[in-house]
Amino acid sequence: MTDKNLISYSIKDLFQISLPVFEDERGFFKEIVRFSEVEKILGRQFIAKQVNHARSCKNTLRGIHVAPWDKIVYSVRGKVQVIVVDCRKGSPTFGKYESIILGDENRACIFIPANCGNSYLVLSDEADYVYVASQEWAANQEKDVIWNDKDLGIAWQLEGEPFLSQRDKNSLPLSSVFHKLK
Repeated sequence: MTDKNLISYSIKDLFQISLPVFEDERGFFKEIVRFSEVEKILGRQFIAKQVNHARSCKNTLRGIHVAPWDKIVYSVRGKVQVIVVDCRKGSPTFGKYESIILGDENRACIFIPANCGNSYLVLSDEADYVYVASQEWAANQEKDVIWNDKDLGIAWQLEGEPFLSQRDKNSLPLSSVFHKLK
């Protein structure tokens, strides 16, 4: 992998990997991620423990979910706006976010470090979003931050009102969820 295949962001250990896409008259072929490359960048091991796949319609907004495990996310189909919020205790970028567009026009994957919030908004008619987690999901391990937290000021690319789960509607602002961490 070359430096042009890697984009780093202001949030420590948040990065995007773009591997080549080979297209012809049949379609395309692409490697999504090489775990050895992720481990080389991180300087530590990444072991995939669970792979999740979500299909959502336009204006579906999932998250902001903060989990104590690393994730690698990829949009298999469609177009999504991925938001990553730094919620790590003591981080110099605590409370800051990055916005990244993934999908048919940017077939990259993103590594999201543990304890950073992950959220995405579907911009196309439908999208498939896959994420590989370094731990298996377990109840009561995630924290939720409200998607429209005024202190975060996320510039969502929404067209109208988002489709939200009850869980996401009931989420609290970052300052209420992590008030003791600043």
